[in-house]
Amino acid sequence: MSMLVRTTTVSALVITTVLVGCSMAAAPSIPPAAVVHAPTETAAAAPRNAEPIVDEEQVDRVVKVENLPVHYVEKGAGPSVVMIHGNAGSVEDFELGALDLLASEYRVVAIDRPGHGRSGRVAAKATVEDQAELLHQTLASLGVPYPILVGHSWGASLALEYVLKYPGEVSGMVLLAPAAYPDGGGSRLLHAMIGTPVIGDLSLFLGRAVIGSRMLRQGLAQAFYPQQPPAGYLRTVSSLWLRRRQLRAYFEDEFSLDASLRKMSQRYSEIKVPVVIVTGDQDRIIPPDRDARSLHAAIPQSRLIEIKDTGHEIPQTHPESIYTAVSLICLYSSC
Repeated sequence: MSMLVRTTTVSALVITTVLVGCSMAAAPSIPPAAVVHAPTETAAAAPRNAEPIVDEEQVDRVVKVENLPVHYVEKGAGPSVVMIHGNAGSVEDFELGALDLLASEYRVVAIDRPGHGRSGRVAAKATVEDQAELLHQTLASLGVPYPILVGHSWGASLALEYVLKYPGEVSGMVLLAPAAYPDGGGSRLLHAMIGTPVIGDLSLFLGRAVIGSRMLRQGLAQAFYPQQPPAGYLRTVSSLWLRRRQLRAYFEDEFSLDASLRKMSQRYSEIKVPVVIVTGDQDRIIPPDRDARSLHAAIPQSRLIEIKDTGHEIPQTHPESIYTAVSLICLYSSC
């Protein structure tokens, strides 16, 4: 799940719509075409509960990269798909359906970003640029070649930076409700408080009190709108997000992102790999007019899938759309 503070049937349907009029001998990029609107009445329902789908075939490990613990889960075999969660979030966001669905055809690796879930963090090296370098080292250590990157919200920012930094090492990208452009967010006062060790601990303690279950419940309602959060999801994420370490990571990620996006957004036209952008037309966290559609215009070969009556939490509410998008990437790349 991502609460970035910013002012079975669908698969067949969308792929059929996209391929109409397209040459099967197309170049290894998704040919440009109109926006695809996926009707929600044919989509899978949102999960009924927040229990991760885990079985004995799934690997759950922590690997050391640059002496930093990096937590990941892995399942399946085939072309590599790497899943990157938002802010806040963790690998559990993909364990509610998306990971299991993709693992039927792909080798899927979902990674906790620095400071989130069970991964460690070095505060002095935690910008999106730094996280791209760490992700690159992590994938090298795991032997994950030429992955399709699937990034949600802040995770989409990381995927964009990764492909800009390592353009020849990615097969394609799926960007879910992407945070692609600066929005001027972030409290400078709170940033200064968190950057001061003693005051920082106090502000994070107060932050836990302020960002308690009531505000978290309200935030989840906005993020999932017009759907409802899965039963038990509030309890699950409260235990994962409201710890001091995770709160610090959340705020640092939020405060640092705009500066990175200002530089990155000048280079989106350089991206040459196949890209599928998936957005919900009712997203209240990152409205599609501001980011997804602008990004689609900036990357000529990209495909935009806009899901009707859907908000920000696409990994949980429409995991089948991720499968669709990855399948599109593989139709037009060498994965």
